[in-house]
Amino acid sequence: MNNFHDDAFDGYSEDQGDELVAEDWPTVATPVPVWVLLSGCSPRAFKMYAFLAEHINVSLRDPRKRIACPKQKAIAVILGLRDDRKVARYRKELEALGAIRVEKYRYAGGMRQGYKYFVRYNPPIGYDGDMVLKQFYAGHPEFRSAAKWEGRTEAAKKAAAIPTQGSGPAGEGAAPKPSAPKPSRRGAGGEVALPPDVLKVLGAFRPELRAAMRETAHTDTPKTLVTAVTKALKSRTAEQLVDRVLRRWTTHGYEAKFEAGKLERPVGAAVAMLRHGECPDADCEDGTVLESGEACVLCIERGKDYKADHAVARKSAKEKAAADARRTARAVVCPSCEQDRGTDGTVCSECVMGMERDVAEAAEKAARDIARMATVPEEWSDARARVLAEAAAAREEARQAGAELLGELLAAQLAARAAAREAHRVRLAALGNDQELPPPPTPAPPAPARTEPVKCSGSRWDGSPCGRFTEAPDGLCGVCRGAQNVQQEDDLAAVR
Repeated sequence: MNNFHDDAFDGYSEDQGDELVAEDWPTVATPVPVWVLLSGCSPRAFKMYAFLAEHINVSLRDPRKRIACPKQKAIAVILGLRDDRKVARYRKELEALGAIRVEKYRYAGGMRQGYKYFVRYNPPIGYDGDMVLKQFYAGHPEFRSAAKWEGRTEAAKKAAAIPTQGSGPAGEGAAPKPSAPKPSRRGAGGEVALPPDVLKVLGAFRPELRAAMRETAHTDTPKTLVTAVTKALKSRTAEQLVDRVLRRWTTHGYEAKFEAGKLERPVGAAVAMLRHGECPDADCEDGTVLESGEACVLCIERGKDYKADHAVARKSAKEKAAADARRTARAVVCPSCEQDRGTDGTVCSECVMGMERDVAEAAEKAARDIARMATVPEEWSDARARVLAEAAAAREEARQAGAELLGELLAAQLAARAAAREAHRVRLAALGNDQELPPPPTPAPPAPARTEPVKCSGSRWDGSPCGRFTEAPDGLCGVCRGAQNVQQEDDLAAVR
């Protein structure tokens, strides 16, 4: 409950305002003092105070036992923080406000550290903020819509319904007696007479900014700005606000925006220059403690957190850009030589000619081996043609299996080399060479024909799945089949 009274709204018009209706009484409620609500603390700090207060057993008479010790991770979940270390910011804010007192303690044999939260329901000594809702509305006269009261409205209706009494015999037709004029807050020119401190702060704004406010808001003392100055004067002197306005005009970049023509909301910029910074310490003035003149520790910690978050975000963006660059590079380079030759990801002409040259050289090698035989077997009567035919057949098989150009070329190249090795084996056998040669690889039994394409069962050079689709019986695409043949060829060479 509060001691809200309608005397704070005397002299104000009764406009239509919001209406609050309590349909029922809460079964479970957390006691949160009004002064904490009106202290101006951040929403998360207020939420943390309510969470700590909910842990206290109010039935305990001994204040020393009214201690809330929730885990810091639990507080982070309530505040919506991913990193529980950021709870320290709002803990320090409540400590600076005087709403809680914190003591550290050790447990688990001194290996772990915890906090004891002593929740205060009464404001600390020296607190000069609002204590009740009446003081809040008294300091914010611009919120006139909140002054609607049914009792005063009904009384006004009854007063209007009373007939006036005139000076004639029957009291009819006479003018009502004029009431005494209420004191006005306006001057002779019809403008609001502002306090000297408010006028001093308003005069500290740059002339160009005041001219811009006159162009957009048709006045250089808009109501929003006057309210912001009045509120700021509760925690700072007029001289301190003047220094803040002059300093932030440059340090916060408003001067540069104005010169560049990007200051679209002059009144909003003026109000932002008056507000307290993001630091939870009320004595901090843009990174400097007013009483001691030293650097604010909270601002230093917030700066470190900002730099760390910025470094993480910058590293993530850099890694993403590098991954995109690698992905783009893989899309445009030749898949065989991995060089950008202007083929937009297809096999370059140099690689095509090189593989075709390998097929021709394998055919020439087989022809030379067979030509050195005294008796040429019938099936090797034209070794060159046989090697080229086997290479062409392998290439056609790879094409029908859905392989790309690189897979077709690899299949032809490997088939030609295998045919050349077979010709060499035949020549050595005819010469009576006793060297024991490894038997050729036994081909795998044919797999049943597939009715629809499936993903290749092979793997890429880095071990990742191939991902291509193939209809080949062995479940391999042309590229993976070629790589498998190369591996078999290397195994045969190692045996020799």
